[in-house]
Formats: sequence, structure tokens, C-alpha cells
Amino acid sequence: MSMSSTVRVELPESTLVTPKSCYEPFEPGAPIISEAEAARRLLWAAKQAGQDDSFIEFQLDNFAVYCDKEHYPEEMKSLHYLDAKQGSGTLFFDGQLSVGNTAFFVKRVAITALPIDNYGNLKAHTVRGKIWLRSELNKTREIYYCLRTPAFEYRRFFKPFLWVADLAKHFVDFLKVMEDSHRKVSIFSFRSTFDTWIRRAHKNAPEFVAWREQFPRNDFRGPIVANINFLHKEAVGVLGYDSTYSHTLWSETLDCKRYKPFKAAAENPSTVVTQYIYDCFSHLPFGDRLEAVPLSKQSQSLRNNLIHRRNLELPAPIHNASKSLSTAGTQQIRDIRPGDSISTTRDEVESGSKWKREMPHGFNDVDRWFALVQKVDVDRRGRRSFEVIWYYRAVDTLCALMKYPWNNELFLSDHCSCKETSKVAEDQVLGVHDVEFGGSSATQAEMFCRQTYICAERKWITLDKSHMRCKHVEQTPKSAQYQPGETLLVVLDKSTGRSEPCELVTSYSEDREEIFRFRRLLRRNRVDTSNARPNELVTKRRLREGCFSIPPPYDGDGVGGFFYITHMEVLEEGCRRFLPLESFPTSLKQGYDPTDELTKLRGLDLFCGGGNLGRGLEDGGGIEMKWANDWDAKAIHTYMANASSPHAVAPFLGSIDDLQRLAIQGRFSQRVPLIGEVDFISGGSPCPGFSNLTNDKTTVTQRKNQSLVAAFASFIDLYRPRYGLLENVPGIVQKQASRNQDVFSQLICAVVGLGYQVQFFFLDASSCGSPQRRSRVFLAFAAPGLCLPRSPSPTHAHPPNTRSRTLGNLPTGEPMAERAMPDATPFPFTSAYAATADLPAIYDSKPNTCIPFPDHRVSLGLTKQLRTKINLIPTQPWGMNFAQTWFGQGREGPGKGVLTPAERLFFTEDTGSSLCRTGINSNAYGRQMPNRLIETIVTRPSPSDAKNGRTLHWQEGRTLSIMEARRAQGFRDDDVLVGLSADQFRIVGNSVAREVAVALGVVFREAWVQSLANELIEMKSSEVHIAATSLPTPSDSDGTTQKFDGRSSDLSLAVEEAISSQNSAGQVPANRITPDSTPPPSHFSREKRRSGSITVEIRAKKSLKTKRSESPGSTTRYPSVHGGVVEPSPLGQAACVLDSD
Repeated sequence: MSMSSTVRVELPESTLVTPKSCYEPFEPGAPIISEAEAARRLLWAAKQAGQDDSFIEFQLDNFAVYCDKEHYPEEMKSLHYLDAKQGSGTLFFDGQLSVGNTAFFVKRVAITALPIDNYGNLKAHTVRGKIWLRSELNKTREIYYCLRTPAFEYRRFFKPFLWVADLAKHFVDFLKVMEDSHRKVSIFSFRSTFDTWIRRAHKNAPEFVAWREQFPRNDFRGPIVANINFLHKEAVGVLGYDSTYSHTLWSETLDCKRYKPFKAAAENPSTVVTQYIYDCFSHLPFGDRLEAVPLSKQSQSLRNNLIHRRNLELPAPIHNASKSLSTAGTQQIRDIRPGDSISTTRDEVESGSKWKREMPHGFNDVDRWFALVQKVDVDRRGRRSFEVIWYYRAVDTLCALMKYPWNNELFLSDHCSCKETSKVAEDQVLGVHDVEFGGSSATQAEMFCRQTYICAERKWITLDKSHMRCKHVEQTPKSAQYQPGETLLVVLDKSTGRSEPCELVTSYSEDREEIFRFRRLLRRNRVDTSNARPNELVTKRRLREGCFSIPPPYDGDGVGGFFYITHMEVLEEGCRRFLPLESFPTSLKQGYDPTDELTKLRGLDLFCGGGNLGRGLEDGGGIEMKWANDWDAKAIHTYMANASSPHAVAPFLGSIDDLQRLAIQGRFSQRVPLIGEVDFISGGSPCPGFSNLTNDKTTVTQRKNQSLVAAFASFIDLYRPRYGLLENVPGIVQKQASRNQDVFSQLICAVVGLGYQVQFFFLDASSCGSPQRRSRVFLAFAAPGLCLPRSPSPTHAHPPNTRSRTLGNLPTGEPMAERAMPDATPFPFTSAYAATADLPAIYDSKPNTCIPFPDHRVSLGLTKQLRTKINLIPTQPWGMNFAQTWFGQGREGPGKGVLTPAERLFFTEDTGSSLCRTGINSNAYGRQMPNRLIETIVTRPSPSDAKNGRTLHWQEGRTLSIMEARRAQGFRDDDVLVGLSADQFRIVGNSVAREVAVALGVVFREAWVQSLANELIEMKSSEVHIAATSLPTPSDSDGTTQKFDGRSSDLSLAVEEAISSQNSAGQVPANRITPDSTPPPSHFSREKRRSGSITVEIRAKKSLKTKRSESPGSTTRYPSVHGGVVEPSPLGQAACVLDSD
């Protein structure tokens, strides 16, 4: 199918589901008689031809194999499903049996066996011509029907079977050879070993080469898993049970018993949490599900040691009720100096303030605001007022109305009073307070402050002495943000909405404007071959030396904003050519090299599912998953089948509650990591408890699902990792009516209360390169002193007409988060068609086998009734569903569409319910839009679902295939999914989009590498202070004593390990370009001539003054992309495009 305006009609060879022989009239060209009579006559002919009684063979031509069940009447089936799939039932064949010139046509012959020869014979390169059927009639005698030419309509079923049959021969031969060599075969043996062996065994035999060319990869795990039942049947039949089961492959893929489940003591266990987490979450509707389990002495000792090293909050009973605060006397107020912490009455709503008076759970001291004095102003009448930086309390932040554990904690903000009209007057001061900076909840001071809350970005970062001086009071010199040789994304034409990769050549000032001169890099798919990937660039200089392969994340078509170069532009005799790159200019700053040594964060992957989140984070380059947990055996075995090696990850198959209980009790093992070993924790807790697709979120099951957010938080409390990430659906963030039950805000309270830096991301999968409509929220956190990851920058545009979206509410009425709407991106959105264009048409998917893409098959049974309904939904115009087909495209009324009243009877009646699948507003039986995003992939395609029924292929008569769902979710083509088709689709639907995971992995790597570099700088300069030090105040004064506790960091150990590879974030192999501050190559040309490369000059505008902020937290919001350079960049929008000569 082409997406151009040209109409092309492709007619498949056949799409018949029922054999022609089942229709009347039917004339086969040979007499139609019973099988018994045909066997009697042909047996005589065979003996006349000299066949031995020990093996009698009839030829079978013009045959079709089919099942005959209630929902699948007389539907053709591929032969490798015979006795290989549970519930497949009896298969029959119709066909012409012959011996020599004697031929008869038989019908409805029951098949009992499928004998195949040539196993164990490496000189035989195929089983074609050596495949027979054995019927029920002949099960006690040696009469076999040799398969020759299938019926025309059965070809599409028989051809893939022949490929699978040859696969079975090679597979069984491989098992035998490996057994003879005393080597066990696992799923990992098929990643490359199997292919190497069969190539050596069969070399260039024509039959083998023709078979091998049909599968385009060296990794055979996909075909093995897709046909595991047939392969198992053949292996047992040829090698015997004991020999077959001497290999671990079967426990890894067939019965999924390789990794033993932990036996839970109770069928419906409580959600196990630490005491701190119990205290934070127990007031929520799922509180009765929580069980606080005390730590063993060993676990407590390990955790406390880790807490001291990472400067986190020690275990203590929470105290969130309001506390009495001191009031200031007249003299104390007169003595206020810069550096003092004061409180003042909050602004009333009547004053015009946007700040609503809200009382969080268990805390009512909300009528005062706190501030850090920066400057004392005295007017002509001698009245004093104060310029301040405002402190925020938990209720002023994302914590909102939820229970914050410490009633004595303040957060310094980046919001000052400098641009506000009204100042804090001396007579408005309520108190002068003793605040300990860098302290903890156990402080002896009135209050403590250890973090800064960045208002516009909605994040907490570790308090730094620079935060204590307002930027308006003390200007600090700005260092150059960009350096020559770096690569930036530049908007060359605002009307296109695209940004282009350019190399920064130089920058300078002219007439108070900062000018940046760039050299544009050309995209290869625009100047050379259209088949090049969208993130492949070309350079202009003829280079030398060798080339490199393209590893993740550079191979993701721009996911994460990564570019690479493999070709160069060469001008020879006036002709432009593009030749393979041989080396790279040494002057350019390149992206990081994934092969460089780096001390990676050791990860624990909770709710790991099939591993798409964990693997994507690993692809970012800074994390290595060491432990994984999920309760689903199919998911865990999928996770392990895709691990780099069998022992790379230690899986815990069982409830997260059991895993946590073991760790709390100190029962550590290979599968239960020791406290102190885990650097990173990630998880996508079950979303049905918060999803809009769940109709009733108050059931016992959904309350349990909701409580698992607390289980995740408890792992943070127990293991105290350096970094972590939680994912869930946007529905976890409550709207105005339910803000007092916001589980996400409560999670933020708990994590910030432990002393972690925290940031909230709201990401669209499509903005990260996924071809799917899927929005998710993420909570990223980092231990004190580490670099907190930035929010991933959008790399792909939104589809046309995408609306803005906000989540939650703050006391100011602003949203907690909103959809990023960038002015420009380097790539367009990836449409459903673009993501699946290379997948072959499978029409109704009835053969259920696609050789080049083994998962390109549907996951649910397409019954005759369902196929009829699907085929009644038009394929044009795009995206039709039942409601549009019956009520009209504008849904004018019943019968206004193209569906006839007779055809309407195939669907259920309209009950009038809002959830009725045939109602006027229903989305049931909807086709996808090829030029739009794929709708959100869920755990099971349900065409009749009124909410999420847009599951049909845009052109073919079926639901989306597993492979198409994989593409939507970003699974790599060589990833393996184990289990039945329904299990595989469920694993895909439960996953996090890989593109989003990679983008997040990239920012975590950046943050971790920068943290290592910062620590290394401190170590080298001998400026690391382990003892507590005093934090300078804005001016010398006798005001409030404010103390800053120095941090002792456990980063030193990691830094020492990383010293040898400290440049891992700097230089890379010659063909890799990373986003933001990593440059593509320049175009150095000694000949002055016009060419395809251009130089771009960007003139920066003068900085704009911000509008007056509201006390104490309204801040100016900036667009996600500033001017001409994709975020983060201050460059203006004016661009001068110059020729390179």
C-alpha cells in the first residue's frame, strides 16, 4: 500500500479460508470416492507397481488441510499445528490420491500423524519430498500419503509449513549434535550459534540457500519460539523424551519453568512496606492492604550505613502535624539582616492572589509564608521592607494536599520578590526562625532546609550555597553555554516545524547581540539514498581509516536525538558523490561511545514485565540491570530470553511483597540483592488501578494494584538507591475533586521526605519516536549531591491537531504538568504506516505464519462471525468504525451510513448504555489510521470494546498483529516473546514504549556521568569536605544561626573505578553524534564552490524581562523550545543562511 495519492490495488493469490472442495459444485478432475475405497484400489495399483508391503506410498496432490469446529467451520490450517497446539482438534484433508495413472479424490480424511524424514542426515538439506500424512484409516498399517502439490487456495498455508518443516530438521539435527558434544541447548544458543552451525553443515547447497534466504536475520530465537510446539513434537518423536529434555530450551520457552516461582505463604497477601511508607500511605483508600514489616538487625544496619554515606533521611516516626513556631519581638524584627529566615502572613484571596488556601492531610498551619532575606530596603520615612527568596512548604509544591512526613521542613525556591510590586514590610513579619541548612527532620532547630524547589520545572534539587543568593541581587558571570565543534539543532525555517543538526563554528558579540555561526549537516536520505535512516548524516571531507558499526542508541532512527555519519560528500569533476566514511575529523566533539568503559548503575527492575523499560534504560548507556522481579512467569522468561547472557540478570519470579519481605528480613540471596548493591530502581507499577479503561477502581483487585505504588516507595526506603524511576498512566494524577487521594503526590511526599531530589515528567511516547498514542507520567529521583536527570527533549513532532493537555492542579491553579508543545523538532512523528511499511501483507492472518517476521500474526482467534463483522467495516475513508459505518461518518443517525439493515444484524443490538458497543458514540470495530499514530496498545485487542475498540488494521481484515503491536511499543525485531500468542500480546501491552525508555536512559546516563565527573574534579582539587562546614550567608550578620551540613558521599568508590574511563562521555567512534552538546562533523572543503552544505548564522535577541511574579510562587512559564535552537538553548529566532563559499 502506498500512502501517496496514487491508488494501487493489490490482488493476493488467494484469500479463501475454506477449501474449494467444500463448496458445491466441485469438479476435481478425478472420481470422488471414499478413502476406504480409494485405499483399496490404490493398494492394488501399488502392489502392481512393485511397492513393498512394509511401506506403501500414495501420492497426494491438489490437497487442502482444514479443521471443522463450531467457530471455525471448514477453515484451512497449516500442518505444523497438527497435534502441536492445545485445542487444535482434528485436522482433515481433501485431495487427490494416486499411484501412477490411477487417481481418486477423497474428502474429509482425518489426519492422525505427519511423518517427516531426513532427520539426522546432514547430507540431506531439506525435507521436501519426504513428508507424509497418515490417516485414521491407516493407523494400523504402513500406508502413507506423500505430500506433493497443494490446492491453489492452500498454497499460502503450505508454503510457510515447508519452511517450518525444514527448520524442524535443522533444529533436531542441532540438538543431536550438541548432545553428542555434551553441550546443553538453551534459547541463547539460537542467537548466533545455531546459524553458524547450519551454514557450516549445509554450506551452499541450493535447497538450503533458498530456505535460508527467506529469513533475513542471524538470530533464530524468534522462529524457534514462534514454532516451539511443533519443534517440541518433532524433537520428542525423533530423539525421544529423555534426549530432548536434556536441554534447557524447553523450560525457558515451552513450559516456562526454568525460573522457579517463590511460593507465597498466602493466596492474597498484604502489600509489604516499611514502617515509614506505611505511615505515609495508610490513610489512603488502599491503606487496609498495607502491612508494615519491621527490619531485621542486619537489614537495619546495612540501610543505616548506606543512609549515612548518601546523606539521606534516617528512619524516624513521621511528625506531620502542625508545630508551634516562635514569634518575633519588636527588637528581633528590627535586627533582621540578610541571611535571616522570617515568616509573614499569607496573602488572602481577596487581595488578588492566585494562591488558594489549602490544608493538606493532618496539617493546618498554612496561614504563614516563610522567606530568606536577601536585602533590606529603607524608604524615605524610615520604614523597612525586605527583598526575599521565598521558602515553599510541601503544600505549595507537587505534594499538594497529601501527607508530608516532616512538619519542620522548608524548601528554598528559585522564586524571589525582586520583580514583585509589594514587598514584605517590617510590620508584616510574624517571626524570625532558626533554620538548619542541610539538616534532617531530627534537627534541633525550628526548621530545616536541605533542598531547593524549582518552581517552573516542578522539581527538587539539593540545596547549594549559590541558591541562597538571588540572581537579581548578586549577578554571577555566565560561562559560555556552547563551544565550537558542538552540534545543535537549529530552526532554519519556522514554517516547517523542523530543526536541523548544525555544527557550531564560532560565536561572537556584535551590537549587543550574540551571534552564532553554524555549518549545516545534510541528511543522507535527502541528498543520497531515500532508504537511509532519518538520523544518518553526511560529511564533506574525504577521510581515511576504518569505520564502525552503529550500536544503540544511535541505531534508533533519531530516538533520543542521536545522529550518526557513515558517508561523506565528495565533489569530483563537478559531480557530487557520497562514499563510505573512513575516518573522522579530530577537531569535532563527538557523542559518547557505548563501547567505552563506564561504571554503570546496577539496576533492580521491579514490575519488569517483558523488559522493555529496563532494556531501554540500558540502551541509554548508564544502567545495567542486575535483578528483575515480576509475578508473571511468561514475562520473566521473556525478560531472561532477551538478556545478554543467562546469568546477566538474577530474576525473582513472584510477588513484589515476597521479594520485599525477604529483603526486610535479611534473607538475601542471588535473587534478593543485598542492601547497598542496588544503585538504581525502576518500575512501572500496575496501571489498571488508575487507568481510564478500568470502569471500577474500587474493587479489591484494583485497590491491591493501587497499593503497589507504596510497595515501590518501600523499596526506595529499604534500598536507598542512587537513582530511580517510576512509570504509570496519567490517571494516577488526580483532578481537582480527588486531590486529597492523589497517590502520585503521596509518592512524591514519601520520596522527597527521604531526602531525594525529585522531578516529574509527563511524556508522550510519540514525541520520543514511538508510532503510538501513549502518554505516561514518570517520577525520577536522585540521591543528594548527584545530578538530577533533565527532562528528555522532544525529538519527534506531534501529529497535526494535537491538543495541549494538563495534569493535576497546584494551589495557584496552574497544572502540575502539561504536554510539551515544541516549536520545532528534528524529526516528524512516526505514523502507523511508516512504522510497519516493511511488514508483508498477511490479509486475514489465517496461515498464522510469517517467515521473515515470526510474530506477524494475530493474537486472538478470528472466528467466522468476527471476520464477517470486520469485513463489513470499510477500509476507506481511513479509520472507519461501526458507529460511522451504521450512523454515518458524521453520526447523523441509524441507517445513515453504508451498512445495510441486513448487515446490521450481524452486530449486537444497541442497549442505549454509554458503554454499548453498537452505540452512536462507540469506538468498537474501529480501523487504525495509517497516516496517524497507532492507538494505545493494551493487553488484549478487543474489537468490540466501546472505549478501546480501534484495533483493526486499516486495510486488512484482521486486528493488529503482535508484530505491529511490538513496533508500536518499540520492541526490537530480534527481541523474543515467550508464551502463547495471547500471552505475548499481553506482555507487549503491559510494557513501556522502548523509545521513551531509551530517552530516559540517555538523561540518566548524562546525569550519572556528570556526577562522576563532578566528584572526580573535587577529588583532584582536594576540595572535598567530609566534615560539616558553614554555609556562607548573603552577608555577614548576627542574625539567625544557619548551619549547612557537609555531605560524605559514597560516589568516591564509583569514581575511583571510573577514573580510567573518565572520558567516556567525551570521545566516541568516528561516526556517532549525540544531541544538544555533541557535534556532527563539519564540511571542510578547500575548493571554493557552491555545494549542498550551508552555514547558518543565528542572532540572539536581548533577554526578555519576566512579568511580575505573584507572592510567593507564580513564575513566568517558558515555551519548551526557545527561538531557533531546540531546548535547552537561549538563541534567538533570526537566522542568516550563507553559502559555504
